[in-house]
Amino acid sequence: MQNAELSHYVFMAIAIALEVAANLFIKYSDGFRKRAIGVMGIVSILASFTALSQAVKGIDLSIAYALWGGTGIIFTASAGRVLFKQRLSRMGWSGILVIVLGMITLKLS
Repeated sequence: MQNAELSHYVFMAIAIALEVAANLFIKYSDGFRKRAIGVMGIVSILASFTALSQAVKGIDLSIAYALWGGTGIIFTASAGRVLFKQRLSRMGWSGILVIVLGMITLKLS
């Protein structure tokens, strides 16, 4: 992997981390009752889109969006379990599996 290609995946990792952070901030904002935390969520998602825009300079849009959205969902669901004791049903885990299989299929195509 060349340095330029690697930098696109670094931006992708940053975009994913910021997306998950945005989701957590929104949850912690309690429906925007805690406005400062809600604003941090909005800023995080805007920063996530900024990093995603850099990632798609070197990663096909379909791949980048699938990685960003799918990985964000997986990490957000995991954070929900750890931080908020939220549990997915079997159907929920089946959905996560389909997302992972979809991301792998897109990457291999």
